[in-house]
Order: sequence, then C-alpha cells, then structure tokens
Amino acid sequence: MITSDTLPIRICPFEALPTTSYHRIVQAREKVFFLEQHITCPDADDTDLRSIFQWIERSGRIIAFLRIIPPGIICKEASVGRVLVDREFRRQGLCRKMMRSALQYIETTWGPCGVRISAQAHLERFYTSLGFETVTPPYEEAGIRHVGMLLHAKTRP
Repeated sequence: MITSDTLPIRICPFEALPTTSYHRIVQAREKVFFLEQHITCPDADDTDLRSIFQWIERSGRIIAFLRIIPPGIICKEASVGRVLVDREFRRQGLCRKMMRSALQYIETTWGPCGVRISAQAHLERFYTSLGFETVTPPYEEAGIRHVGMLLHAKTRP
C-alpha cells in the first residue's frame, strides 16, 4: 500500500505535454478503459488537445490520471473526465486526491464556474462526497451506466 500524500500530482496542458508522458498516459487509459472496462469507443479525441492533463506516476508508470476541460469546450461549465486509477492502486485515496486537486485548479484558473461530469453510476456516492449533485437520470455511455453530475459554482461573498 502507498500513501497518496507521498506521490506528487503532475499537471500540464496538452500542448506542453512531453511525448513520453503522453505515451504513458495513453497506455494507462488503454489498460483501464479498453482492457479492463471493455470500452470500444475512441478514447483519444479532439478534447484532449484543449485539455489540461493531471496525473500521478510511480516508477515511471501512470497510476492515476484525469483531464480537466476548460469551460465552454463540451459544456458551459468546466469538466473533468477520463478519470482513472490503476487497479493495483485503488482504494488508497488517489482518486479523491486527484479530484480535489482538479477542482482547486479549476477554481484558481477560471474562478467559480461550476464543474460538470459524466460519472459512472457506481461512483455516484463518491462524487456526491466531493459536493457533486446528480442532475440527470442514469444513461448509457460507452456501454456503461452513467449519471450527469454538477458541482455548482461557489459564490464569493
């Protein structure tokens, strides 16, 4: 077991991402989304090109990843997607650490804009614990049951 506190989060806009890092990220996404979850929809898309990538590495291997999508790209709010933690490193706080970091980045970079996600339905309780509210009935996406969730923009006094 590892402690999530000892592993630094790396963050980089796509256009500044080193090729070797992108290659490792694609490998991690393939491992989880294609091999484990059997998703057959394209993974790398044009949204990658306009996203900010955030990840955790251990011994040169990506063990957690997500992408932050600026407001106005896929919805009026910011968004977080392609969230993954390598099977070997789950239930150690990495996803919570990554999501908190992403939400902090969004607030610091774009202000109180709200965050919309498409969450796998079995993770609804986890995202609710981060402040997200379910805003759609369940639906199928890439052959997996999802729900739309929204973290409302914080209003500043």
